[in-house]
Amino acid sequence: MNNTNPEAVVRHRTWLRERGTLRLVLGALVLTLAWYAYSSIRTQRMLQVKWPALTVDPDGLTVLGLQDGNVPGKPRKYVAIESNHAWQIRRPDDAEEEGDVETEESDYKPTAAVARRAAAGEVVPLEELLKECPVVLTGAHFAGADIEESYEPFRDKPYWKVHVRLTDEGRSRYWQFSRTHDGERLVFVLNNDILTCPRMSHMNTGTLTIEPIWVEDDARRLAEAMRGKR
Repeated sequence: MNNTNPEAVVRHRTWLRERGTLRLVLGALVLTLAWYAYSSIRTQRMLQVKWPALTVDPDGLTVLGLQDGNVPGKPRKYVAIESNHAWQIRRPDDAEEEGDVETEESDYKPTAAVARRAAAGEVVPLEELLKECPVVLTGAHFAGADIEESYEPFRDKPYWKVHVRLTDEGRSRYWQFSRTHDGERLVFVLNNDILTCPRMSHMNTGTLTIEPIWVEDDARRLAEAMRGKR
């Protein structure tokens, strides 16, 4: 004769079920913490890697550091100017005196002061830029890119954003370079064309957004180069 109490059986089964659920939750928590610790350590190691210098990719995308910031005792050599939705790199004609003249730039165009000064300087040949400016990234350092169309109400016209995914090495190289060149411009060169010259923001991230790009074809060419397409 079975004298087992039904209520006791139910309580026991409930206890076993709750115990199993607790084990699953604790196991998932341990795995999550382990993954986070591993990722953090790996990221820090990647950021500290001493990477070899890069060379220009003649058949693909090359990203140059323009080094156009104002450094005491080291006047900048170049100024990036956007005119009619095309980029030019010029020499500032008063580089030695510009430190107390330049004002903050708009997100979409250079200040009038910068534009007036740079307009008088000669255009810098691309060959010189490729020779003199450090190569920060190449197409191999991008894991992909997506395009988004947006709208600028002040100009009453559309523009495009390119959302970029960096490889681990690309993320590390970008972080290391932007750490000492925060606020300076990058020059994206593809097939001897300057597609865009955005300013850097120093951050530890695997994703970036490049904007504004006023010509849709330039945005698409840039995104395709970052996807490994030629």
